[in-house]
Amino acid sequence: MFDHFLDITIIIFFGFATLYPILLTIVPMKSIDPGFYRFNLGLSIIIGALAVFPIIILKIDYLYANSLATIWFLLLSSFTAFNWNSKKIENIYINVISLIGICSLGMVTLELLSEPSLISTLFSVTIGSLITALVFFSMILGHWYLNVIQLPIKFLFNSTLALTVCLLIRSIWDIGYLSINFHIDEFGLKYSLWSFLLNFDGFLMLVGFLIGIIFPLIINFLAFKSIRLQATQSATGLLYVSIVSILFGDLIFKFYLFQYGFAL
Repeated sequence: MFDHFLDITIIIFFGFATLYPILLTIVPMKSIDPGFYRFNLGLSIIIGALAVFPIIILKIDYLYANSLATIWFLLLSSFTAFNWNSKKIENIYINVISLIGICSLGMVTLELLSEPSLISTLFSVTIGSLITALVFFSMILGHWYLNVIQLPIKFLFNSTLALTVCLLIRSIWDIGYLSINFHIDEFGLKYSLWSFLLNFDGFLMLVGFLIGIIFPLIINFLAFKSIRLQATQSATGLLYVSIVSILFGDLIFKFYLFQYGFAL
């Protein structure tokens, strides 16, 4: 895993930073205080910087990916600075900037992988980044209910629902991917990925599936029950647990993506 640690870190951080601002669409600024937007845009900039810096400095041969990543970072930083004290922000501008970042994410991903399968790789990275962004967004939103009086519970419900849907999509994708693809070992033997899961090399991938997908789905079910009871603090605490498991699972999936080319 350490052989690809930098590449995995770039993908996880950059994917989070580019997709995260889109989630602000779930909570319009008119329904929450401007500090929520400032905090989350600032968070995206900080995490994005941790990805863009190594992309620019250490991956200098990827000219187009570098340029687009830099453009995205400058646009998001400039937009945030210009609207820092604004009482009204149009989400359409944030989404356009994020779209540029997502395009850059795709280019960086394809450059970092030696022989990627285009569609499956981009889908895997995108859905993984979206799940990571959603669990952090839901947790931060849950905290905001302590600061904003009478904030509609539907916002936390919608963000948690979106997280659950994405986890279900990824679980269906992974099951299908494991069912139709094969692995060829160093001896030239070909066997299904389900069999690979039971091998020593594939056991960690099985752990990632259980910890990164199944366990968060169970946690989300409990979070929904808390939300229906208006117990936002309990739901937020459960989302904290989901963050740890989802990050751990995504780290494992990214390792298998770079090590074996499995787009899970």
